[in-house]
Amino acid sequence: MAEGVELEVLDFGGQGPALVFLAGLGCTGHVFDDLAPEFTANRHVYAFTRRGFGASSWPEKGYDTATLGTDVVRALDGLGIAKASLAGHSLAGDELTWVAARYPERVEKLVYLDSAVDHARVHEVLSSQPPPPSAEPEVAPEQDPDLASRAAWSAALARDSGGRFPNDEIEQAYDFDPKTGRGVGIHARPDAFAQVMSGSARMDFSGVRAPVLAFYARPRATGLERMTPARQEALKALILKLDGVRGETEAALRKVPGTKVVMFENGQHFVWFSNHAEVVREMKAFLGQ
Repeated sequence: MAEGVELEVLDFGGQGPALVFLAGLGCTGHVFDDLAPEFTANRHVYAFTRRGFGASSWPEKGYDTATLGTDVVRALDGLGIAKASLAGHSLAGDELTWVAARYPERVEKLVYLDSAVDHARVHEVLSSQPPPPSAEPEVAPEQDPDLASRAAWSAALARDSGGRFPNDEIEQAYDFDPKTGRGVGIHARPDAFAQVMSGSARMDFSGVRAPVLAFYARPRATGLERMTPARQEALKALILKLDGVRGETEAALRKVPGTKVVMFENGQHFVWFSNHAEVVREMKAFLGQ
């Protein structure tokens, strides 16, 4: 990591080779609080929070894939970990692929938690897509019942992601008004999202030599009942485009020797929330536990 930049490192303990979880965009390492302990019998388990989010440093620059990947390697150095298995969710797939291709001697195995997607192309699709039109006024943020309290925020996240977020993730990843308790937003550098997405590198598996386990969930629209008809149709069209990007990336990944792909037809993006038992079982078999 650059001088003055520190990553939040969660140490879940355990014995054996290192297993490191990397959070998706907007989340912290605490999002794995209920998953990581499943592997401590045979692995020493950690989770990292990327720069710009949660309790990690919030520098002005350094949100491109190469710098974020270098952060991971230097965090491993700081922990004295010569080689680790990496498991990453969502945007963290960029970091997994970058580290595995450039530091193959540091990576034992890779686990993509619905993260083996070309996020550079996703960013292009989202940037070229006009905002979904609305036929009705939207609810103002100060009136949104999902923001009314920590409990309401947590319930809204669970409804849309397939499972309950750990309590510490709610506390570390989001901000709440100290007087009213109303949700304010994600606890992150304001421009971190834009910098990370615009800095995403094309996903290239050609340099990956480690065995791969990749989970995918079929994308589907959630919360349609709360949208106007125009927004519903726009969202469905967007999902079709993003599904095409995912399918192309999945096809490229399947060409990597030693790859196993697990598809959840009724899963959600947070696959270990919606399909916890299956994810744990497949990961343990893959990691040799």
